[in-house]
Amino acid sequence: MMYYHLATVIFALLAVGNGKPASDDSSEQNTSEERGAIGRLKQHFEDACTRNSNSSVTYADVIEAVSETTVCFGFKLDFGEFLSGWRHLNDENREEFFTKYCPLVKNTTLQCLEPVEELSKLCLNPGAQRVEAPDFPMYLLPQVVDLVCEDNGAIFFASSAERPFDCFENYFGYIQRCMKNFVSETSAKSRGDYGEPECRVLEKSRECVRSNLEDCGSLELIRMFDVPYKAIVRETECRNFLRIPDNN
Repeated sequence: MMYYHLATVIFALLAVGNGKPASDDSSEQNTSEERGAIGRLKQHFEDACTRNSNSSVTYADVIEAVSETTVCFGFKLDFGEFLSGWRHLNDENREEFFTKYCPLVKNTTLQCLEPVEELSKLCLNPGAQRVEAPDFPMYLLPQVVDLVCEDNGAIFFASSAERPFDCFENYFGYIQRCMKNFVSETSAKSRGDYGEPECRVLEKSRECVRSNLEDCGSLELIRMFDVPYKAIVRETECRNFLRIPDNN
């Protein structure tokens, strides 16, 4: 799930601001079954890179570009200052914070991920839809940033919880747990090979994430999950089986 984790790092910079892991259930997330599914996903992607680019080095180039992404972000964004602002974020100062950082984070995202996206295209089948990129379509990250920045972080402050950021700090843990079955079911398949069984597992994964968010009082955060979810439904056969959520 390398692209999923890279995606979470970008604006999930926010989630690590408290210094805690995304979830305390690391033992559950690292079961041999899940590791096997992730291994198959990586092997599937490596094979696709070799086959579609006619080169055995393309996959290594993609991995190198991924590793350089964090360095790129480090040059363009002062993480210490950013995280300090996040830790002290409240309803009074959020306009100042998001006005300052949103344009910077979006521009940095576009610039730092461009090499990864361009190299990843070499791994796709000719004519494949962009959503074929494994796990989390890279081109959707700017949309996630836009959503997070909308109305100065309103998605966080819509929470009914006493501590609205607690739910977000667990958000990526919810996704890892809820998407485990989906990863296991689809790790060796191209998006173009999805049928109703894979789509129904995806639907159940979303229901799981939604239930967790509702329980912790931050249901609005489902809109973040729905950015890649909607893309997968629209651009695969899932559009014939699943309803696209009606949210912005």
